[in-house]
Amino acid sequence: MTIDAPARSSRLRLLNLVWIALVAFVIDLEAILVAKIARCGVSGCSGAGFGVSPSPGVVVAAIIASGLLTAALLVFVPWHRNRWVRIVVAVLGAAASWAFVALQYAT
Repeated sequence: MTIDAPARSSRLRLLNLVWIALVAFVIDLEAILVAKIARCGVSGCSGAGFGVSPSPGVVVAAIIASGLLTAALLVFVPWHRNRWVRIVVAVLGAAASWAFVALQYAT
């Protein structure tokens, strides 16, 4: 019976990492949507329809929030036994999230 426990634990850790990645991706997509709507409005940047004055504060807040939420998920959900590994990966994940949202916002 004790032989199955490590396999079940490692499978649970892997599942935790999978759902963290999916949730972080959805959070990043929402941040991209918020940033693009804050920049161009609902009708787009073509100038047709209702315009909106650009709000860089909302864009920066969306980018920062996406990275912080990704980092929080990676730190607080036990997908790895070692806390320092989770912290290092969380910092890298936050940087990747910020880069992803900023690059998608720029296009």
